[in-house]
Amino acid sequence: MIKRNFISENHLVFSFPEETRFSFLVAREMRKEMLRIPEKENMKITLDLSRIHFVDSAGFDFLVNMAREAERCRFEFELIHVLPEVTELVRLLNLENILGTGESTYKSCL
Repeated sequence: MIKRNFISENHLVFSFPEETRFSFLVAREMRKEMLRIPEKENMKITLDLSRIHFVDSAGFDFLVNMAREAERCRFEFELIHVLPEVTELVRLLNLENILGTGESTYKSCL
């Protein structure tokens, strides 16, 4: 299940209270959610990964595509509360430059 919460008119936070894996199924649901977001100037999309312990290839594909889309469309995209296990996967896959850098937060398109 994906929880969607508007922090402000232009800031949307997604969290995953019942998930521990950012898998193909979660990535597919997130793609659907992205299609439902109204286009607004200065939009910020945040993914709270505080319960996510593993990201599979489909999950990383989604995250990389979101970071690239953010850069192309000029909106802010960030990952927050990234657990050490996921941080290690990001490092192993050499995705720090795409997803950003930091211990617990990755930011793109700032």
